[in-house]
Amino acid sequence: MKVIIAFICILITFSFCHAQNTGRIISKEAKPKVGHENYYTYQPPKHLLMPDSIEALIIYLNRGRYYKKFIPAIKQDNEYLFSFKTPDSTSVIIIGMVEAKKNMAEYTGLLAAKKRIFDNNNNIGYIVYQYDKNDNRFAFEKIQLGELLQNYASSKLDIKVQNDTIIKMYEDVYKLYPEFTNEDSYLDYLTVLYNTKGDIVKNKLLLYSKKMEVIQNVEAKWLTALTIYELLKMENEQYEMENRVLAKFPNGELANQKFWSKFYSFDNYEDSTEEKILEGMDLYIKRFNDSSSDLKDKFYGKIVSLLLKKGELDKLQKYELLFNNKFILSNIYNKAASQLSGGETDISGSHLEIAKMLSKKALDYTEEYIKNLLPQYEYKDELMAERYNYMSTYALILYKFEKYDSAFYYQDIIYRQGNVLNARSLERYAVYAEKIKGVNYVKQLIEQQIQNGISSPEMLKKLQSIYKLLNISEVEFKKIVVKANLLSKQKRTEVIKGKFGTVKAKDFTLKNLSGHEISLSSFINKIVVIDFWATWCVPCRASFPAMQQIVDKYKNDNEVVFLFIDVWENKTLKKMQEAALKIMKENNYSFNVLLDFNNKIVKDYMVEGIPMKFVIDKKGKIVFMGDTVNIAAEIENAKN
Repeated sequence: MKVIIAFICILITFSFCHAQNTGRIISKEAKPKVGHENYYTYQPPKHLLMPDSIEALIIYLNRGRYYKKFIPAIKQDNEYLFSFKTPDSTSVIIIGMVEAKKNMAEYTGLLAAKKRIFDNNNNIGYIVYQYDKNDNRFAFEKIQLGELLQNYASSKLDIKVQNDTIIKMYEDVYKLYPEFTNEDSYLDYLTVLYNTKGDIVKNKLLLYSKKMEVIQNVEAKWLTALTIYELLKMENEQYEMENRVLAKFPNGELANQKFWSKFYSFDNYEDSTEEKILEGMDLYIKRFNDSSSDLKDKFYGKIVSLLLKKGELDKLQKYELLFNNKFILSNIYNKAASQLSGGETDISGSHLEIAKMLSKKALDYTEEYIKNLLPQYEYKDELMAERYNYMSTYALILYKFEKYDSAFYYQDIIYRQGNVLNARSLERYAVYAEKIKGVNYVKQLIEQQIQNGISSPEMLKKLQSIYKLLNISEVEFKKIVVKANLLSKQKRTEVIKGKFGTVKAKDFTLKNLSGHEISLSSFINKIVVIDFWATWCVPCRASFPAMQQIVDKYKNDNEVVFLFIDVWENKTLKKMQEAALKIMKENNYSFNVLLDFNNKIVKDYMVEGIPMKFVIDKKGKIVFMGDTVNIAAEIENAKN
């Protein structure tokens, strides 16, 4: 193990890696300077199959915030050229090479459209240190690198570096510059140290928390102490420290966090009125001295959602005019339009005229917002994915108005943007295409997507009806079904293996609301559905009625087990248990809730957003992961 760690350290120390079968990134400038446009050459590994178009994904830290930038790489002979201007306070950047196209097949409302990473330098990234105006490297470069590797790099570039390596980076800096132990990043070091070595680090953490508490007039230092008590699960100390912070800084950062936590809580959301929300906005502005347009948009957004729920559409225009960032409004309108549309081609929906009006506004506002963005805007790809999402909703509504040409036109834009659609979008596309292009076009479309490993029961049902219409034998259809299931399974397996390195579900043991320990490994020869959620998560709780129906459907099926894992609560264990129990009782949910108090399981399963569901088959293999509430089909697939 020490040899492996040492080897990784050597690789990370140098900007340009020469390991076997790896590529290189070479800076044109011998000492790439911050604040200047620096030019880089990417030389791919010799036998790497290159995508048609590629980008450099650059991640970095600047003034305490994580950033990512996608920079197009221009091909020149067998190399690729790109440039990047590093901000002044950034000492190191990590680069990975990604395919320029985004994969819409993996896009959901929770996860941004993700680009395929095809070269991350064997999971350690291409690391390039930067130089200041005096041609010197930064003293804190290893600290920034450690922070990136510890947090951001793993999710954005699939970087996998041992904790021991990261710890050594921090400690090397602290030996030379002990004063850096007074910086906020020192807590990151202690956290990775604690997560690696456990309770032997506890005293070190407590000493640091006491050191922070002595600093009287800086809330950030007290919040560091609070974070340490949360990390150590010291409930009494955490509760006392929280009260001290709120008393000392009643209008500070923690108070602000508490305000928004309550503002967005599910229960508060249900009890809101227009007057209460406006009153809350006035109180917020006075209390926190913030009257920014971004702040007001949050309150206006909640009012608009409330007006839509109550059907008070005559008041919408007033708040539309008040909105500064209408992209936020687009999201609210699209969600309402999608619900009114029925969500499926074979469901009639309700109030379609209203749905059409809201959907068109969502699309128009999004188009206008994207048009005014700077070309290098960090999240432009994600916004484009949202645009396609809104376009799909509008196409569905047009279809229900029997405007088949227009419905096909919008869905065809999504299809032709050069990426694979998800199964649901393809189902819609096939329905619209049949009206405009005919059955042969749809037959070829579905068969091609099956070759791509994308299928669904609805797509196969549509193909079966076309085969009957074209007098193609049932035998041929069954062959297609077998092939579709095999390719779909292979593709899912690839995705799951790519994320976890294996399809085997990691075992865990957690306590449920009754205090009984539940282990995944105890459910031998059973299909297990895991639903990661939180009491504060509005989408999670909105999905629960549908999940209860599915739980009821399988309540007499001894082959199927449901586990609802409560995560990311930032509460004491007792409060966490009480909050979850209250929701179960008030809504008569019969869920088996497990408490991931230490957030270990949610980390083990690499969950980045909730709700997130997993289906594990009888052999203990993950066969599905996603945020869909239509989980019954996945259970049946696991059975078969």
